[in-house]
Amino acid sequence: MVRFHQIRLLIITGFRIGELALLPSSTLVTRSDALPHPRIYGAPEPATALVHFAEKQRRQGTRQDLVEEIHHVPSLLAPAVRDSVATVLRATSTQRAMLKRQIDEQRLFVGLADEDLVPWTDAYGRMSGMMQVSQEPVPDALKERYRAGYDVRALAAIREHQDDHVMKVGPNKQVREYFLRAERALGRPLLRRADGSVFSFAPRERNDDRGVYVLARDMETYAKLHLRTKLPDERIARSGDRELGSQDFLFLFAGRALAEDKHDAVIDIERYFSVQRADVADLERQLGGKNPGVIFEKYGGTQEARSYSVNPHSLRHYQTTELFKLGVADTIITKRFNRKTTAQSYVYDHRSVSERLEEMEPAQAKLADEVLGPQARQALDLIRGRKIQGPIVKRFLEIQKTHDDKEAFEYLNAEANALHITPYGFCLNSFAASPCLKHLECFNACSHLVRTDSPVEQANLDEMKGRYELHIRKIRASPSEAPGYTAQLGHAEARLAGIEMALAQKPGAVVFPDGKNRYLAPQ
Repeated sequence: MVRFHQIRLLIITGFRIGELALLPSSTLVTRSDALPHPRIYGAPEPATALVHFAEKQRRQGTRQDLVEEIHHVPSLLAPAVRDSVATVLRATSTQRAMLKRQIDEQRLFVGLADEDLVPWTDAYGRMSGMMQVSQEPVPDALKERYRAGYDVRALAAIREHQDDHVMKVGPNKQVREYFLRAERALGRPLLRRADGSVFSFAPRERNDDRGVYVLARDMETYAKLHLRTKLPDERIARSGDRELGSQDFLFLFAGRALAEDKHDAVIDIERYFSVQRADVADLERQLGGKNPGVIFEKYGGTQEARSYSVNPHSLRHYQTTELFKLGVADTIITKRFNRKTTAQSYVYDHRSVSERLEEMEPAQAKLADEVLGPQARQALDLIRGRKIQGPIVKRFLEIQKTHDDKEAFEYLNAEANALHITPYGFCLNSFAASPCLKHLECFNACSHLVRTDSPVEQANLDEMKGRYELHIRKIRASPSEAPGYTAQLGHAEARLAGIEMALAQKPGAVVFPDGKNRYLAPQ
């Protein structure tokens, strides 16, 4: 249930997946501003925001503190956000209390003293989280009652049912097997009788498995030595002057509760010692990415639905594009997604040319539709998205500013047919007069090359880099004193350096600002 609310908030906010995982328990902020004339305007609607820790905000050289930011929630989505946060806080309140008690008491199994003898079925539940401790399965009706609202009071009914059946039909065989494995791991007896003496399962000894106990001190020892992946996360994060432990984060889970997914088991979150905070890896596994997501495999209604997956970061791309479509200012979009510059937001802008024209003023869009040819439309799309620069772009913007849109579009229409979109980026030079003699050697430090956000372009550069690296390895593997050896190696290394510079640039940036004009006009 908590994971569903995680995904719900991810869709609504567009947070980076790490930002979502680190939402603090005090994330929800509401504010009500009194209006001057409530009789006229009605009661004010409370503004809703989420305090979160933004990624990619740390300055180089500063300590690695969490950077707190505010994410304002649109009023349309505020009820869903408030509901999700309240539901998660309610569902994890018991686990949050468990973490606080573990810190206060400095022990994993709270409420116990070292010398306490704990019934082994109770110890099994505390150590494994499993609620079925008797040979009688937990009734489906009790499971459904708990899962209807994840009210921990329903766990008491399950616990009472199991305790009753332990007395009637005996403990589940998993309890015996669990402690036999634990004794082998420790290399000594773990179970005890009611008087504290060692209890062992002697061969052929008949025993009804009742009256068996575990010393609380031994539970602590075994957990610390052999249940390390279940130990609570004791790392302390810092945000300014505050220190944050696991109990201070919103999303908490039962640690490594694999039986919950595999065997539809109910985990006793009131007594299970392992409470861990959400992490990025878990949410990525739930949603998938390249592989089907666990949450789709479990709840998908059809075979196709069970194969679904979602790349969490794609939601940021989708939201950015939709906000641009709605005409939201790039400054607001940049602030919403914790980006540092508006140029970063345009990298996430995937509108088509027609969608960009629809965004323009009706008269301007109509004029562009009438005047611009296909190549010019594509150039206008790149210019409006701030993805290219150069002399033609500069001149176009000057004409648009000093004259009007019509003259600017006519200029672009005349020049755009000469602009080139190469496999390695966008070429800013005009070839209206003559072709480029260095065509497709753009990465040879040509000052006209500009990166775009095309995946094909990225793949081409990656492939070319691999080819040159292989070529250089082969050259170096066969050294020679021939005159051409040094020239051949230097040529390949220069090309590789150019490709690496191209790969390092962001979309819209000139790859070689201090490069050379490789366009050679015929003599």
